[in-house]
Amino acid sequence: MEVKKGATSSGLLEYDFSLWFCESDEEVALHISQLLREHGHKGFVELQDQVGGRLMITEVTNVIQQSKVAIIVLSQSSLKSGWCRRVSEWNLQQYIEKGSKVLPVNVDLETVQIPPCLRFINRLGYNSRFFNKRLLDSLKPRT
Repeated sequence: MEVKKGATSSGLLEYDFSLWFCESDEEVALHISQLLREHGHKGFVELQDQVGGRLMITEVTNVIQQSKVAIIVLSQSSLKSGWCRRVSEWNLQQYIEKGSKVLPVNVDLETVQIPPCLRFINRLGYNSRFFNKRLLDSLKPRT
């Protein structure tokens, strides 16, 4: 993935978050998106906000570069998807190279099932009673 400067001409990132998930995790993704948007966050939601007729790799790369936080839904379905794995790796690359935050959301996976490249990042458990609070806290600016 070629990484371009991750900001608009004004120097600000376009999205507070980008949300990456498999189609079978759409219900989880929509809950996350709705909660964040209700709290004033602007985001890009995979499958919902993709525009037809564009090269997917280019659009995904641009969105990753324009997002403050990449939220990656990890589930049994996403573990089986080559596409989800690649998007996770591209977000992790942006994290390493540019410091963009990556936030894995664990949906009923054991720690050993989490891809090794994401195990060292603090994850949110979707079914935790503290999920909503922790998600909102995770999008607060770093100090």
